[in-house]
Amino acid sequence: MRGAKAWILYGIIMSQSFDYFEGLTWDKVIWSTSYEKVRSIQKRIFKASLAGDTKRVWFLQKLLLRNPHAKLIAVQIVTTLNKGKNTAGIDGYKATTSEEKLLLAKKLQINGKANLVRRTWIPKPGKTEKQPLGIYTIQDRALQALCKLALEPEWEAKFEPNSYGFRPGRRAQDAIEAIFQNLHHDADKYVFDADIRKCFDTIDHAALLSKLKTFPLMEKQISAWLKAGIFDQYANTPKVSTPEMGTPQGGIISPLLANIALHGLEEHLLNMVSRKEFPKPHPKAARGAKAKRAALGIIRYADDFVIIHRNLDIMKTVITETKTWLAQMGLAISEEKSALRLASKSFKFLGFQVAYVRDKIQNKYRVRITPSRENVKLIISKTRNIIQKNKASSAYELIGKLRPVLLGWANYFQYCECKKTFSKVDNIVYQQIRPWVFRRAIHQGRITVKEKYFPSGQTYKFQGRTYTANWILNGTKASKSEKPTKIHLPKISWIESKKYVKIKGNTSVYDNNDIYWAIRTPRYSSLSTRVKNLLIRQKGKCKACSKVFKEDDIMEVDHIIPLSIGGKDNYANLQLLHRQCHVDKTKFDRAIPPEPMESSFGNYTQI
Repeated sequence: MRGAKAWILYGIIMSQSFDYFEGLTWDKVIWSTSYEKVRSIQKRIFKASLAGDTKRVWFLQKLLLRNPHAKLIAVQIVTTLNKGKNTAGIDGYKATTSEEKLLLAKKLQINGKANLVRRTWIPKPGKTEKQPLGIYTIQDRALQALCKLALEPEWEAKFEPNSYGFRPGRRAQDAIEAIFQNLHHDADKYVFDADIRKCFDTIDHAALLSKLKTFPLMEKQISAWLKAGIFDQYANTPKVSTPEMGTPQGGIISPLLANIALHGLEEHLLNMVSRKEFPKPHPKAARGAKAKRAALGIIRYADDFVIIHRNLDIMKTVITETKTWLAQMGLAISEEKSALRLASKSFKFLGFQVAYVRDKIQNKYRVRITPSRENVKLIISKTRNIIQKNKASSAYELIGKLRPVLLGWANYFQYCECKKTFSKVDNIVYQQIRPWVFRRAIHQGRITVKEKYFPSGQTYKFQGRTYTANWILNGTKASKSEKPTKIHLPKISWIESKKYVKIKGNTSVYDNNDIYWAIRTPRYSSLSTRVKNLLIRQKGKCKACSKVFKEDDIMEVDHIIPLSIGGKDNYANLQLLHRQCHVDKTKFDRAIPPEPMESSFGNYTQI
């Protein structure tokens, strides 16, 4: 009966999807509604996958693939949101107009076929060697985005807790915090910093499709992309080749496929070390499987991962088993880029330098994480290039180009011991800007020029704090109709070092825990904007009882001073309460006289 109802619903939705595009224009699409409808189906896919209901997963995925809202979002991703939106594939076609985008969405449908992939070579950041980048046609890119919308929630229910790369709601900082937690035990440990050799280029197609275990049409479509001919034009000599392994870097679905290929490594190694015949991690450790599993740390970010263990012999066995497991997927560890060392010797991961140092005061080991020297050199080189390319630009324009680069870099590294590094970068950037300033006005006095670009005694506001400094680059943009606009280049040392809170275990953006995601990453929560903002302001706690909101709690927005006695409908007069707390407060409000008076309820004061 359930199956019959499902197919009836499927037929109704299909008939509605054909009618949805009638009379629709790209500019009239209500994106919030589209994302809400797609996220609703994705959460159902996640729930079914978590329950192991494969038939329901496939049904919902097919439903999503034919959903007009999903098609619109897929096209929006590749034609509007992605950086490569203006890069054409082998056919030279780019969907840039509203009409072209809407037409692309209408025709979007998986058919088990793929176009040729144009290959180009791009330099690796900070290296002389180049890496291949596969550029699919805009149609294939949109189709890959659509398939990813369907496949991702299924695999988010399966992926292991310490996999962080290319997953929604997870960041590189989660991986670094996981490393910190594994090393934070006052004992020097062995770290195997591993890198998979050409991971995207060597994945075994048959092994990947076998692990994917999806419905026939999706498998046929994924296989078509994996086997798509690659058009490589080098030195004006065109060449078309058919890949026997790997998935081209540059495909929207490629990172997801790489994660699927590497899924299972963590659990396999943990199960191996927990066996009875395996020795204890160290003499004082317990003998049980739980202690053995806890002693092994595996942290993976895409194709980079680290393995942490205290016992050298166990570590060597784990490394050998890792190589054997990867070989089943056609993958191998790069011996040149991988190394086994003690944590006290320090190692680099995701741009961070991780070291184990002994605290002389407490006489204990502690973990020290800082931005790596290579990354400091990269940001300094980047700012130097920007300044050199903008010799004729105004200070306002230069600040506009430097500010996002510096703040973006600093925001990435603010969750570590970054204060000294940030001050060093500030000083070097100042040394780069100073000649740029004084070269611009050689006929004016140096004091005049200094006061124009670096005014003395100025006060600056940055991230809610006030600073007074003399050597801050200022820029002004004149306007005929309005007042001149002034901006400044803040010091990145003004960004405070923060403690990062790692994502909870297997938590996913598709798990319906809107309260958690509203506080952590608001864009993944389906709660209203008002509720999200109040949750963040209140740090996830009810203002009346001070208890943390839980997933099943009913939350209600309350006016601190009721509207009936002159309260305003703005954030300053709003708070988020449990439903019962809201009921109790309403009774309290109705019991007090209407004239203004000082009263209190819970943890707030009404004037």
